[in-house]
Amino acid sequence: MERTKAPGELKAPGKQFWQSVLKEAELEEAHDLERLKMACKCLDDLSEAEERVKVDGMFTVNRYGATVEHPAFKTIKDLRLLFVKIIRELALDITAPGESRPPRQY
Repeated sequence: MERTKAPGELKAPGKQFWQSVLKEAELEEAHDLERLKMACKCLDDLSEAEERVKVDGMFTVNRYGATVEHPAFKTIKDLRLLFVKIIRELALDITAPGESRPPRQY
């Protein structure tokens, strides 16, 4: 897999995230690139689920006639949590610490 080229199976949100991460972070290990691909797929699936809710509405009527939350909300919640976990695993949410103490002055 070429380092800067996004995998072909990714959709627009995933490809965009792939490019932005590789511009900012140095991911060269195969397992890190695979994790990044999983995060990108999460974004693709999340986008699809959110579009479905946008079309159908936040609530739906179940077979008993009761108004319930759209079933895609569970998928959205799960994908968001998984995405955050992958980002933590890749340490993309951690900024490099600054100087621990100021330089000594003579």
